[in-house]
Amino acid sequence: MKHNRFFMILMYSLGYLGISVFTQTAVKWYQYYYTPPQFNMQGLKILVPISLIGFSMIVARMFDGISDPIVAYYSDKLNTKMGRRIPFVLFGSPVLMISFIMIWFPPVPEVSIINFIYLTFVLSLFFVSFTAVVAPYLALIPEITKNAKERITLTMMQGITQIIGVMVAEAGSGILIGIFNFKIMGIILGIFAFITLMLTPIFVKEEKIEEENIPTVGMFTSIKMTLTNADFMYYLTAATALWFGINTLTIAMPYITEVLLKTPAEESGFMIAGAFVVAVLFSFFVPKLTLLYGKKKLLMVFSIMFAGILALTGLFGTVFNKTVSIIIVLLAGIPFSVFFVVPNAMIADIAELDGIKTGQRREGMFFGVQGFVIKIVIGISSLVTPLLFKIFGYSAENPLGLQLCGPLAGSIVLLSLIVFSKYSLTEKELEKYKLDSKK
Repeated sequence: MKHNRFFMILMYSLGYLGISVFTQTAVKWYQYYYTPPQFNMQGLKILVPISLIGFSMIVARMFDGISDPIVAYYSDKLNTKMGRRIPFVLFGSPVLMISFIMIWFPPVPEVSIINFIYLTFVLSLFFVSFTAVVAPYLALIPEITKNAKERITLTMMQGITQIIGVMVAEAGSGILIGIFNFKIMGIILGIFAFITLMLTPIFVKEEKIEEENIPTVGMFTSIKMTLTNADFMYYLTAATALWFGINTLTIAMPYITEVLLKTPAEESGFMIAGAFVVAVLFSFFVPKLTLLYGKKKLLMVFSIMFAGILALTGLFGTVFNKTVSIIIVLLAGIPFSVFFVVPNAMIADIAELDGIKTGQRREGMFFGVQGFVIKIVIGISSLVTPLLFKIFGYSAENPLGLQLCGPLAGSIVLLSLIVFSKYSLTEKELEKYKLDSKK
């Protein structure tokens, strides 16, 4: 890989650091901030009733989901001097930063329906602007990589920066909250994430797509074409289940840490950050493992491992003491390393093969439809988790709701692999089509 291409890919990959900081911090802390446990070490007051907090997220995710195919369609169709994707990143990032900061400034300092309305609006703005930036950003992957080795190298680098972003969000947010408060944390991390995102429009040059490869079909036809791609749907089943599990774990960990392990909630950030240290270290082996065994086999094996880890969280504080629980969380870093590298490379493969077969470059729509479905599933997870808390309890006296989160999510991951086992696209098949298309 030439030096200038490596530098461009590095600058592009650093954008995922900011993306990761934005989403991980918001998802991790918004529920805890607005509906803290009655006795918490931050002195926080309940701002939104626990029965409503999940609806704020699911409404936001619905707006977010609707925006995914719209952004994807116009990202595929746009044709400017800057390219098809870069303008979205450039102009969407400031809105993303502002909406993120707004989350931590509720209008009423006590429980109020006004806070519920405000949170629903701000989360909706945050996730819609998040989509406007991230879907076009991800659609650049098949456009700026030339071959399978370069693609897996890029997604490895992107996965590492994503993991670092999660570590910043998990541990950094806790440190900033401990030193200052949630408001200052939001401002500092918001500005930091914005700066890293700006590296993409500054340093990445998007290649001009030939006019005949710009999609000519309408938005709904493009969506239909994407949803009828069999390998895409098999892949998407596994991806959505994994994100259900990751989101459930993210939301539940502050409560699990404080209630089951009797440790300050902000220390959950250090536990998750530790898992991502393991993920960074293991990420360097992922490209080699991918080239040896293929993306499908790798994703299946480590999904099974993740499902087992999720199930074990239900035993934290009872069968497993704090030390063993921390070790189990750290082990989650191994499957995380695969999840942050392989899926983006898989969907880039699917989109590229589709473009070869149809003659229309619709990378944005594949990432957009993926975003739509995953965000709806994450919204469902964000509704299910507090409902489990409410129905089964999330207190030291009645912790069953906390204990059920992991096993439920792990079961969903395992069931998804039955469908994913039908995925058939291989790296050799893609290379064959690419060679045939050049003849």
